[in-house]
Amino acid sequence: MKSALPRLSLDLEPELSSALDDLAEAVTSFGEANGLSQTQIHHLSLALDELATNTISHGFVEVDRQELRVELRIEDDEVIAQLDDTGIPFNPFEEAATPDVHASLDDRPIGGLGVFLTKTLFPNRDYERTNGFNRITLRTPVKGDS
Repeated sequence: MKSALPRLSLDLEPELSSALDDLAEAVTSFGEANGLSQTQIHHLSLALDELATNTISHGFVEVDRQELRVELRIEDDEVIAQLDDTGIPFNPFEEAATPDVHASLDDRPIGGLGVFLTKTLFPNRDYERTNGFNRITLRTPVKGDS
């Protein structure tokens, strides 16, 4: 295990490929440095990738100031992932449509599965809009490799 990295802050460019590459690398480094399981690192990467993709693709469409920050930290045996953005106000946990996961692939509209998956993987989550920023916070107990 690398030496512990109890807090990581990352400003992401509002461009998908570079932002997602930087995010994946940061989540992996943070997770490995803190002894998180590969499954937990994957879940964090997947959820943050989805949320950042939605922000860059949809949230920044009509805004001039495009800021996207991710913070990862360990507090009281919990992993806390926080994503702040200056996109349009949007609570994905309440405003995104819930996909019909039982419908056939041909009958499903494109989109919606990422937020659904994030909600499933992180039942302890919050959204708030404050000072011109959307703030999404995901919390989960620290799970190391056993």
